[in-house]
Amino acid sequence: MSRVSFSCTMQEGQVADDVRAELADGLRRITADVLGEAPGDIPVDFSDIPIGFGFRGGEPSTTSLVRGSIVGGVTQDVREDLMRRICDMWMELSGCTVDELVVSARDA
Repeated sequence: MSRVSFSCTMQEGQVADDVRAELADGLRRITADVLGEAPGDIPVDFSDIPIGFGFRGGEPSTTSLVRGSIVGGVTQDVREDLMRRICDMWMELSGCTVDELVVSARDA
């Protein structure tokens, strides 16, 4: 069983499949670099909110949710570094803004 995993949720059609593969690779690479986990052991799942079901401010949502479950006992500085690097990578690859991204890293 993996000690680290990610679940990513976004509006259907918001991020193309090829970009999702790059995002998953980025999550694995960053997690391996920051936490020392083996990239091949980090599951990344994507789920879509069907068009017409996710809204923010009365408009279709453009928010991506990246929920990480990580090893326990990680210091606050390391956790912040992980989440900051994930935010930077996600925004660069997906084109979203900081206001369109929620990243969390809870203890498994």
